[in-house]
Amino acid sequence: MTARRTMTSLAPRSLRLTAALGVVIGLASAQTAAAGDPNRVGPTPTRVVGETPGKGAIPYSKWFAGDTTITQPTLNRTVLQAQALVGKTIPFWTGAITSPLDKRTYTVSMVGTDPTAATKTSTTVTYVPISVRVHFANGAVLDPTAPLACTSAGAPDVMSAAQRFYNSPLFVAAPISSNGQSLATGTGATGVQLINGFQRAAFWSQVKNTKYGVTLTPSTGNPILVDVSAPAGSATTTLGIRCGNSVKSVTVGMIDINAFDAMVRQIVARYATPTQLPIVLTHNVVETSGGQCCILGYHNAIPTTLGTQTYAAGAFVDSGIFNGVDDITIWSHELAEWMDDPFVQAAVAGGGQDDVTPAWGHIGQVSGCQNNLETGDPLSGSEYAVALNGFTYHFQDLAFIDWFYRTPARGTGGKFSFMGGLTTTQGVCR
Repeated sequence: MTARRTMTSLAPRSLRLTAALGVVIGLASAQTAAAGDPNRVGPTPTRVVGETPGKGAIPYSKWFAGDTTITQPTLNRTVLQAQALVGKTIPFWTGAITSPLDKRTYTVSMVGTDPTAATKTSTTVTYVPISVRVHFANGAVLDPTAPLACTSAGAPDVMSAAQRFYNSPLFVAAPISSNGQSLATGTGATGVQLINGFQRAAFWSQVKNTKYGVTLTPSTGNPILVDVSAPAGSATTTLGIRCGNSVKSVTVGMIDINAFDAMVRQIVARYATPTQLPIVLTHNVVETSGGQCCILGYHNAIPTTLGTQTYAAGAFVDSGIFNGVDDITIWSHELAEWMDDPFVQAAVAGGGQDDVTPAWGHIGQVSGCQNNLETGDPLSGSEYAVALNGFTYHFQDLAFIDWFYRTPARGTGGKFSFMGGLTTTQGVCR
């Protein structure tokens, strides 16, 4: 979630928030380390190169994916564990892993239950589906309940972004395999939710033939629709995108990440509780950092009077706006990182050491070295298809935990990533 990518030729990257995880268009958890961050290994990434969209100095074909840091308070793992026992945050497990690379023992905290426990159990987390219709000062309205202008098939859609998203393999069981292994659970089952499948696949040698996993279930049958006014300083631009054999005109909204996150937190506080995962969806709305575009999503964890609240926010963008960014690509990145690093403490100066890893990098969206458990970052730019209910969805490959710690592969097929893009681990990152 640290590197930046050119959106025309590379897939989005995650925007990880320091106190909040996010994806920059980037993917769902985007993180730009602040200068001097003691948890950052290697040089601090430079700012995204490019002009503010709309100025015309650099064409939209040169938009970059970027990272940013959102101020986040330090979370205490002991407090979090106590909260989980009394329903004041999501269920999670904490374990230790020793890396053969540097002989250090690291702490990991992940959603669900411990896959190394003698008894394998399945966890259900309730998500709150929230669609946000954004009204801009110039009269433009970006509405996730409106039909999509373009899909990866090169044609408009009869369904809306919200319908496609909340009926996608992120939330509905689909026939997903990992490195030749079906991930379906239960007698007669033919499918699995995407992120549940990823987590099962990562620990496959320990959980195969069990029902281990983390299933997402909705709090309501119909997504909650919220109308908001874009914060002051927000802007829109109209783009002509290639869609099949025609050109479609689409509007893209741009909102400063901090203003956007403040808005998201208000929505989350109104509709969700700490044991739930609120999922805040927009359509063709991206965030900027320091005037630079584009952030497409992120996840975060914040203390509240009710407990510790995790949440995820991001866009469903029409195909053709960014190369390699179709339907749920970004969200597959973000939700996988929420699963494996729900509290984002590795990104917080002075925070705990949960999900810190030996340094890794020079791969995917990462140009230097970093030391966090960002499961999407090493494979940003990859895209795989899965069909569900007559629609072809797209997700990215995701790195397994053993790739980061250089431990023996427990994942499907003896590989180190969900779709097999990583077949070996790295040595020392320099």
